This record gives sequence, C-alpha cells and structure tokens, in this order.
Amino acid sequence: MRSLLVVVVLSTLASAQTFRSTIDQVAVPVTIHSELNEPIADLRPDDFRVFDDGRPVSIVAFGKIQQSAHVLLLLDTSRSMIESLSEVRSAANAVIAGLGPDDTVQVGTFSSVLRLSPPFAADDHQLAARVPLAPGANMTILYDALVEGCTIFTSDMNRRAIFVVSDGTDTASSASAHTVMQRAAETSVAIYGVGLSNRSSERGSPIVRAPAPVLREIAEDTGGGYVNAGTGRDFSRLFAPMIEELHEQYMLGFTPAQADGRLRSLVVTLRRPNMSLRARKHYLAPAP
Repeated sequence: MRSLLVVVVLSTLASAQTFRSTIDQVAVPVTIHSELNEPIADLRPDDFRVFDDGRPVSIVAFGKIQQSAHVLLLLDTSRSMIESLSEVRSAANAVIAGLGPDDTVQVGTFSSVLRLSPPFAADDHQLAARVPLAPGANMTILYDALVEGCTIFTSDMNRRAIFVVSDGTDTASSASAHTVMQRAAETSVAIYGVGLSNRSSERGSPIVRAPAPVLREIAEDTGGGYVNAGTGRDFSRLFAPMIEELHEQYMLGFTPAQADGRLRSLVVTLRRPNMSLRARKHYLAPAP
C-alpha cells in the first residue's frame, strides 16, 4: 500500500493556515489540553519534540489550523446492543448535530456485516440521522468494520475521523485490533471510541457490563479520543470537545528518518508542564 504522507508546506493567509500535501513529509495532528481540559493556543514549534522510531527528527512545518472534518459514524447494532439502541441513536444524533457546514458524514451500521450510507453534506445531516437502526445478528465484526471504514476516505479529505459507538465486543472479525491500528496509520485516520455498556438479563435479573477496553486502546493508538458513555449521558456535552478538536488542532510536519516502506513508531512530546497531548503512535513510511 502506498504511504499516505501529507501536510508539508504551511502558508499563512490572513486568518487561515493551510498545509499543502507532498509525498516526502508526514503530517501529525496534535491535540493539546491543559489540566483544566482547556485548549491551548500559544504553543510554538520548539515546544514539541518528535521521535521517528525512537530517533529525534526536526519539525519542518508547524501551525494551528482550522479545517473541515470528514467523519464516518459507525454504529454497533448487534444483538448485544439491543437494550442500548436508543443510546446508539442519541449518540449518532449528537455527533451529526455537532458537525459544521463544511463537514461531511457517512453512516455505517454493523453486526455480522457492515452497511454504509452514501456520504452526506452538512445540509443533509437530518437525513443522515434518520438512517434506520434495527437489531442485527448475534455476531459482531467490530474490527472488520473499522478496517473497512478506514478505506472509504478519498485523497482530498485531509482530516479523517471514525466515530464508533459500541460496547467494544468483537465476536466474528477476521481482523484484529492490531490490524485496525495498522490500517488507521496507513490511511491517516483518527478513531474516536464511544463506549456503551452492554445491558442484558439473566434469570430475570438485569446485568450491566462495562464497555470492553479495546476501544480506548484503538483510540489512543490512532490519535483519537475515547469516552465511556456507560448507559447513556449527555452525549452533546461529551462529544463537543471531540468534534471541536477535529476542526482546530496543531499540525506538525516532519521528514521521515528513513524511507523503508514499513510501519514505524511515532512519539510526540511536549516540553511545557501541566498539559496533556494526544497524537497518533504510528505512521507508514514511504517506500524506498
């Protein structure tokens, strides 16, 4: 698979900053928050350090950019989610309602198979919210759905994200969580996990199981975010910071230490104290 390396040239135009794609440098979206979970606006390139497979590399492009987002919303409708379908619907509506006029969204539902809607523009968000949610099979292909979802974005979509609403259980995928992380790195997709509790009953007694931790692991590896929504909360409030960060983030550009065509580790650190940083942990280097 050809490496997807983007974002090198930073040009400042009045109030807008734009990165133009090239083939020899890597773009790294970075989300920064203070201890009070507030966004930070005054960072400089020398506040960051980037390590490519453990080797420090220079930051050759930098900016805090505003951009449109392209979102795939994946909704788990397998039998384990039957008691939570109303929460799945509420979460879907909250994500869609939070998107901006220049964003696009595509909706997918999965149990034993993945079904995708056409892409919707912002003006069609209400139509997207009416995608029917019906209980699916007693099988869940969470990993396969995420792997396939990473491939739906086109080359002109710079900020790519998948929001997946699920209890995190996978029972039937041919892919693994590691495969999901690898495909996300290859396609520059950030995955945001929304964990819902699994509700069922045994012998007439209600049972609530917490979401599986794998959604958090995938989100952290791909530079996305994760929320444990439990059995349903104020989804609009939960998702607002996630959607906001899709539109405005720091962007770092660096030249790969080696063009070897393999998946390489990526570590971004921040020199300033009392701040948290999220960035993807892998990228696909260009082929030699």
